[in-house]
Amino acid sequence: MRRKQRKNKEKNTGAVLTKSSEVFQGMFEEVPGIEADIPDKIKYHLHRTKTSYRKLANALGCSRDTIFSYANGKIPEDHMDIAVLKKMAVYFEEDMYYFCNEYHRFVDTADVPQYLKGIRRGKGMSQREFCEKFQIPLSAYKKYETGKVQIPGKYYRIIAGLE
Repeated sequence: MRRKQRKNKEKNTGAVLTKSSEVFQGMFEEVPGIEADIPDKIKYHLHRTKTSYRKLANALGCSRDTIFSYANGKIPEDHMDIAVLKKMAVYFEEDMYYFCNEYHRFVDTADVPQYLKGIRRGKGMSQREFCEKFQIPLSAYKKYETGKVQIPGKYYRIIAGLE
């Protein structure tokens, strides 16, 4: 009986093939509109081009650990360096913002202080009222609105949902 249970257990707990070319082959091209996260896109391109972390890091001018951390989701997407992601897209011959998410595109292309002021003034609120309503620290928001500090992704998503 035990021998039979072991055989069944071995059959049912097959490993997931993460390094198999079958897993990545056509991963993004064949499904229109698929939105993969940044680490998956990086792993896919590394596998497709048979590029090592070190080779990519040298080409981009960053550390191997940075590439490893990005590819394995060790760094939250919102904290990834936009310049590195854009260089990576050029290296893999993709659109400049291919590895960037909506937040990265916003921070890189928009006049964030003007955008924030426009949203707040459009609602007819003072900075204090705006911050209280959306639970954003006032002192931090003032820095975002002046452009001294980059707005974090979590606050961007709250504010972007207001439009």
